[in-house]
Amino acid sequence: MAERKRKRKRKPKPKPEMEQLAQSLIAAMASQQDGYNASDVYETMQEGLKLAMERLMQTELTDFLGYQKSSQEEKPTSNRRNGTTSKTVHSKHGALELNIPRDRNSAFESRILPKHQRDISEIEDKVISMYARGMSDRDISDTIEEIYGFSLSATVISQMTDAVLPLVKEWQNRPLRKVYPFIFIDALYVDMKVERCSQKRAIYVMIGIDEDGRKDVLGFWNKATEGADEWMKIFDEIQSRGVEKVSFISADGLSGLERAVDACFGKETVFQRCIVHMVRNSLKHLPRSEYAAFCSDIKDVYSAVSLNAALDAFDLFKAKWENGHSKAVKVWTEQFKYVEQLFNYPVEIRRVIYTTNTIESVNSALRKVTNLKGALPSEDALSKLLYLRIQNLLKTWKGPVRFWTDIKKKLDICCPGWNELRAK
Repeated sequence: MAERKRKRKRKPKPKPEMEQLAQSLIAAMASQQDGYNASDVYETMQEGLKLAMERLMQTELTDFLGYQKSSQEEKPTSNRRNGTTSKTVHSKHGALELNIPRDRNSAFESRILPKHQRDISEIEDKVISMYARGMSDRDISDTIEEIYGFSLSATVISQMTDAVLPLVKEWQNRPLRKVYPFIFIDALYVDMKVERCSQKRAIYVMIGIDEDGRKDVLGFWNKATEGADEWMKIFDEIQSRGVEKVSFISADGLSGLERAVDACFGKETVFQRCIVHMVRNSLKHLPRSEYAAFCSDIKDVYSAVSLNAALDAFDLFKAKWENGHSKAVKVWTEQFKYVEQLFNYPVEIRRVIYTTNTIESVNSALRKVTNLKGALPSEDALSKLLYLRIQNLLKTWKGPVRFWTDIKKKLDICCPGWNELRAK
């Protein structure tokens, strides 16, 4: 019986979404008026990695020989540098032609790129993955050294992760859906170095639920402070990227934000103040020992079965807490319209719009990695970190939000024509 032929191990096919992203990036760059073409795209993404690899190998050779290049001091060995030899390797960003340093005795062998190794994509993947998790440059370098036997400087790590910057730009400017029945907005603050000083930067984050019930991060924006005027600019931007209709926008109580929503999207878009933010604001005026009782009583108001039941519960709430805790109650009396507004809609809709927890969970994940990094050295470093973290989060969002079929039915009733743009 003839011996069976050994089956060749097939290389995994590239993911369709990555191929699409690469094509769109190339097309975008090629369409620019300043002379960019497809080859420029590859050269831009490869340049940093090529430089990093060659510098690393030169450093390795220096350590091997025991003296710096062009050193005038006495050499510890008779062995000398002997130029370079060319070698083509494969990376995540295409083929790289590297100049491998040589010595006269042919005794030097790079640890980062052994003689028979021709694929370095694994190293790139690990560096970017660790960077996305918020690991420090030192921790990344230590981990790479444990695995491969060589370390990476902060400069090299930065050069490797810089390869995602064109993808960040492409993602931030991508076209959006015409219709988002629900949008959630919020801001978080991160530390960034500005002119040698650490400053707080406001990162505006927006999440949308589209007409298919799928969540998506529509973008993030780096601003000096949070303000309604900045949010208005962001609203204008997402409209220029294709958004035509939004049914509900849930947010915190930033002054002027409701007017900004009205100015950009009109009266048809409902601005809903986050009830959880209102709870937090009122708790600032209470001793911690009374938090639980206060929260239980106010929950009876905003979770009531009907508006009449909510009004009755609110009267009881005020009667119990106004004496001695008037500031906490004032938060609710001044903004009770947002509680009343909830009862204009079925419970399925109310559950979606009454809180910004959808976006706060994202902001929490972003804070986790930014806190680990400390003060980010530049806007590019911040953009890389946020983008990579968001991409990891998006991978976990599979399918529509819970109970979307029921939510959609209620939208058809209380917001007629909400998805009419879909077919256009």
